[in-house]
Amino acid sequence: MENIKNKYAIVGVGESERSKKSGTTPLHLALDAARAAIADAGLETKEIDGFMSYSENDSCTAHQLSTYLGVRPKYVKDIMGGGSSTEMLIADAIGLIETGQVNTVLIYRSMNGRSGVRMGGGGWDVNMLQNAMDGGSFLIPYGAGSPGQWFGLFATRHMHETGLTKEHLGHVCVSFYGHAQRNPKAFFYGKPLTMEAYHDTPDLSFPFNKHDFCLESDEANAIIVTSAKRAEQLPKQPAYIMGIAARQCVSHAHYWNNVDEVASDYVAKDVYKKAGVTAKDLDVASIYDCYSWVVLRQLEAYEIAKRGEVGDFVADGHLKMGGKLPSNTAGGMLSEGYTHGMNNVIEIVRQIRHDYEGSDRQVKDCEVGLCTGWAGPDIAGAMILRN
Repeated sequence: MENIKNKYAIVGVGESERSKKSGTTPLHLALDAARAAIADAGLETKEIDGFMSYSENDSCTAHQLSTYLGVRPKYVKDIMGGGSSTEMLIADAIGLIETGQVNTVLIYRSMNGRSGVRMGGGGWDVNMLQNAMDGGSFLIPYGAGSPGQWFGLFATRHMHETGLTKEHLGHVCVSFYGHAQRNPKAFFYGKPLTMEAYHDTPDLSFPFNKHDFCLESDEANAIIVTSAKRAEQLPKQPAYIMGIAARQCVSHAHYWNNVDEVASDYVAKDVYKKAGVTAKDLDVASIYDCYSWVVLRQLEAYEIAKRGEVGDFVADGHLKMGGKLPSNTAGGMLSEGYTHGMNNVIEIVRQIRHDYEGSDRQVKDCEVGLCTGWAGPDIAGAMILRN
């Protein structure tokens, strides 16, 4: 396939109501998000001929969604996946359009992640957990039974090597909670976080306290991908895809084989090369934030701050509005909501399109943005968009 830089675009985004108890089905939530994205794009429902989703056995199928929208699509796909699945399915959509399989693809994530199937609790027996990652039997029977504990081990090692502290983790949380105060749809809207309150909160699994964890939410998100040629015929400014690295991995399936390596290290070089930009060209970012430390490690991987200087970067306020790289400007998964990264992609699209122009939510002179995905230290993806 030839270089796809600027040949494809995200033309519509939408979400359902966000709550802790939706009282309805993932199908209903998906329909709300899909209709919002279709309206945002200025498309007719019948113009969507591809539907794709990702889930953790907690959603509706792409065929169900298309049926209830009144469409018989040319292509449907449902994958099992969480973090980095958005970028992967966008890359899949580009491939499908490039080869003439479809013209326009709607990608969605829909779940009752708080009132229904919860990633953070319930229903995870020992056998399931030992299959949650390759070689899990070396960790899980000894008490490391959740992502917070696994990532905490990586975080502790990284903190030891680079001088990162709990205070630096806190700066990520305080920055993102600050963004949520400008977003009425964020769960922590009206609930700012101070560094004092962060330090006063007991740890759940070192080095993380509850503020370092992503939220659980009932919601659906949807995005629409099509060709740049088709996008030019639509009423709203699209977000053009400059480069995308769908899903890369580390060098060994047992990802603790080298705890100093994360997949984002490989993704960063690839996505910058494809987009023809460097970290210095970025105006805004949505950095996958399942845990606060994951943001810090990615700042290093994507060359936004040098190893050993990441802590100072966040402490100096560079993730905030007016900083060098305002990030997760809707609050991110730490304080807005949690759909395994798709809500972060929606926010970067809105920033790139200048949807917030005239308000304190809009990043000034925002032209180029980075979205990152993180399934774990072992798997990651990323995308760079422009207006």
